[in-house]
Amino acid sequence: STLIYFASGAIKPEYESLPFDDVYLIDLWSFRNKSKKIDNDCGKINFEPFKVGKVTCIGMECLRAIDYLKSCGVKADCFAAINEGCYTHAHNKRCPLNSAFFFGYLMQILKDEYVHITNLKKYYGTTDKDAMELPYETIPITKDDKYYIEPKIFVGTKDKDIEIFRMKKINEVVELDVESDIKISVERDSIWNHYDELDLVVNSISDFERRQFFNRMPKVITWNHIIESKRVYCIYSLSENVWKSKFELGKDLDVIFSHCVKNKINKVGFTPWGKGNSNIIIEKIQNHKEKYPKEITLFHINKDNYKEIKTKYAKK
Repeated sequence: STLIYFASGAIKPEYESLPFDDVYLIDLWSFRNKSKKIDNDCGKINFEPFKVGKVTCIGMECLRAIDYLKSCGVKADCFAAINEGCYTHAHNKRCPLNSAFFFGYLMQILKDEYVHITNLKKYYGTTDKDAMELPYETIPITKDDKYYIEPKIFVGTKDKDIEIFRMKKINEVVELDVESDIKISVERDSIWNHYDELDLVVNSISDFERRQFFNRMPKVITWNHIIESKRVYCIYSLSENVWKSKFELGKDLDVIFSHCVKNKINKVGFTPWGKGNSNIIIEKIQNHKEKYPKEITLFHINKDNYKEIKTKYAKK
């Protein structure tokens, strides 16, 4: 059994008594002077993990740490994100570790049933609704529950607002009927859980820090790959550092669909985009007569995303 604690701070002797076989602490600043540097990731410094007893200390930013844990085959039985300062750890952007953005990437290393330890009240700019509208059944854990873990082991007595939940994964897929040869569905799940089966991931992330992280992935196109000018649209791959494709003037979706046609891309996944105006993609699919793409899945974490088109186009 495994506990993963993000923005953990320094190692404590008490962690050896936790009811887990392995404990992973992720904190770039706490462990940066205790292990040697390893290769930079997107210009960010990372440090070689080291182990003390059953505790592994990882001096990496959080997204990079997820990649590392995934490469090691780690799956968490328990996830902890308690410290209010941790919003600075999600690639230097104001992004709490309970947000849909971070949690979507984290889901790759969570078991379908796990324990979630957090303090929602201390997350900068985040409400309970923002933080916990996840594709899980959320069950509060009280002191008499067998899954209960005493929060004092993490924070001492200074924090009385820590909450503990038992989380059970929800599987929700809605197939749509939009009068098109393209198979289209809406799935409430992390797109990163399906990365291997997709041919193209269209990620709506816009800010530079996070975009820089995802641009290194060969199958990912961010909306900011798409550069509009008066004459051409271009898709730019930072991972290859070359211009990949040029298309005539058109809308963002025209660029994506043209890219699919040119490269014979079958399966495409989208993260939520367009500030909720998802009818645009339906109209594009209905008017698209080319052979590619063949399948499109619209992935989302928060339950209200794509609500309108699910209601309107769901197959009977």
